[in-house]
Amino acid sequence: MQIKKDYTREHILNVSKQIFRCEGFAKTSMRDIAKRAGIGVSNIYNYFKSKDELFCCIVAPLISELESMMREHHTVKEQETFLSCVTGEGNAIIANNVKEYMRLINNHRDELKLLLYQSQGSSLENYIDTYTEECSKMILAFMNEAKRIHPDLSTIHTPFTYHVHMVWMFNFISEVIKHNLPADEIKRAIEDYIVFEFAGWQALMRKD
Repeated sequence: MQIKKDYTREHILNVSKQIFRCEGFAKTSMRDIAKRAGIGVSNIYNYFKSKDELFCCIVAPLISELESMMREHHTVKEQETFLSCVTGEGNAIIANNVKEYMRLINNHRDELKLLLYQSQGSSLENYIDTYTEECSKMILAFMNEAKRIHPDLSTIHTPFTYHVHMVWMFNFISEVIKHNLPADEIKRAIEDYIVFEFAGWQALMRKD
């Protein structure tokens, strides 16, 4: 019985993902999902309380990955690695970031499309904006701490600069997933983006 329930739940999620991708959250109804899945509407509510909960479950793996990235990018260890790159003492962070972006895009392409393009009307409609603001605050604190530890480095103290940086990141990801590029071209685009990004940080944080 449990195996059947697990199968039905997974089937509902897969069907819903396909419909949400084509129609968007707002234009999709539970009746649409039930019809495509070949089950009764009332049965769907045995697995998901609402259409919003269903949508959130689909993109949950992506949300978890993004939240993890936000936390891990602003640790003391990450700060040391970042500063070593900015000062020209090492560039391991560039290779690591390329791998991270590749993993995010390769593993969560469908969920990224849903969150970026098809989430209007859901509780996640403004998630990217909220995420951007939270990251901007964390980056500002991150840079202020870097300045305290290394007072000879320049840092930007305008929060909007960090906001623009985060918006740029999501715009880049959006463009990559919007086009059906071969894997090797995606990798080269990510490499170019990361190298360009860190060259900018190096210029902005050059010694006073």
